Amino acid sequence: MKPIQFSVVVFFLFLYTSITAQHLDKFPTTANTLLWKIEGNKIKKDSYIFGTIHMIYKERFYFPDQLKTIIQNSQQVVLEIGDLNQNEVLQHLMLEKGTILDFFEPNQVDSLLNWAKNELEVTPEQFKLGLGKMKPFALVQLASQKDLVGKIESYDLTVQALAKSNEIPVLGLETIAQQIAIFDNMDTLQQREMIMELIRNPTQDSNVMEEMFTIYLKQNVDEMFLYLEQEGGSMMESSDALLKNRNYNWIPQIEKLIKKKKTFIAVGAGHLGGEDGVLRLLEKQGYILTPVMF
Repeated sequence: MKPIQFSVVVFFLFLYTSITAQHLDKFPTTANTLLWKIEGNKIKKDSYIFGTIHMIYKERFYFPDQLKTIIQNSQQVVLEIGDLNQNEVLQHLMLEKGTILDFFEPNQVDSLLNWAKNELEVTPEQFKLGLGKMKPFALVQLASQKDLVGKIESYDLTVQALAKSNEIPVLGLETIAQQIAIFDNMDTLQQREMIMELIRNPTQDSNVMEEMFTIYLKQNVDEMFLYLEQEGGSMMESSDALLKNRNYNWIPQIEKLIKKKKTFIAVGAGHLGGEDGVLRLLEKQGYILTPVMF
């Protein structure tokens, strides 16, 4: 049986060389950048917001000195989750009662166990003992990351470490419990379908990941949003809960955070793009969003 690890991984790719005045009044934006400067609306100090992706190969991981400088000169750093505690993550990924097999019909259970044997290299007994108490979303994450252990970097953890080493407070827009609850609130059919998509096409995740990396590295947040909306599969049937609702929930918090302090904000690139994305929602509130090009 292969070693099993979970990681909360989020990735930044930022470098700025100049700032070009441009607003987000058109959709999709033509600005190819993941870094945006927030100013105006009587805020006392400029802040920055970055788009991230949940994982990236080590060879593509890029953390320039300019990014370090932005973080080090910030008065606070804001991530989706403020303090990434792996043990707490694991607690929220386990079922309180029953097993993951309860989500499936008998013939689907057989397919699931065969898939686990072929793809995860675990016997039915090992699956029931070691993975049976996992939530469907956790199993999806495990399957998508099983071949990436040791090959990926986490920008969230790097940013968090850099902030802490410089005694900069690290805050969160939501908690681990709130994030996991989004998937817990999916109905049984949706959660079952997440797993069945993996079983039907075991290589789909790696193909989707490669395509997502390519789109992300183009640095157009609207293109990233559109890709997630179109290719997100069964999870994106809950796109309002995953993206739109969270975007709206974050705006009052962001406004409060940037009111007096120079703030570095990092959230998923899919949250920045779109007509209901964080960038346009901030612009509607009267802020000026300027792309920082590289």
